[in-house]
Amino acid sequence: MMTRLRTATGAVALALAATAGCGVQPTGVVDGGEPASGLTKDLRIYYVRGSGLQGVTRPDVSIKELGAVLKLLAQEPTRAEEERGLTNLVRLGSYWTTGGGHRITLHAPGASFTTERDRLPNGQLVCSLARAQSYLHRKEAIRPDDVRVSLDDGERTSGPYQCSQFLG
Repeated sequence: MMTRLRTATGAVALALAATAGCGVQPTGVVDGGEPASGLTKDLRIYYVRGSGLQGVTRPDVSIKELGAVLKLLAQEPTRAEEERGLTNLVRLGSYWTTGGGHRITLHAPGASFTTERDRLPNGQLVCSLARAQSYLHRKEAIRPDDVRVSLDDGERTSGPYQCSQFLG
């Protein structure tokens, strides 16, 4: 009987110790860092941050044609995005897109796509268009990095490019 009592008392003491916590002390607010940047199913456009590109999700936006993503890009980053260091280097006059599926071409007569200075704005265009193509054709499961984007300035065509060429 005494052995049962000791066993029961020991079990209760062990259960109380286990439910009392594991010794982790409470902390204050901890900054979680930058938002996750993996693929999402939402529409995404790309801005420049420092010397690279950063995708920004637009979950409440729906587009019906490829050129609409360029109109979104022309709206500039939000105030919060600007405060995070995002900027838009894309400057286009008239433009249109052709192609479909895994290959598209942006036609922008008079634009500059060929100098080293054009690398980041070209990346914004290529990644935003590839992501939009993937978004528009999600039922066909076109992945953004499967899309090849060519940039035509009216005199010469650059590319085709993949978004991954401009990231990292």
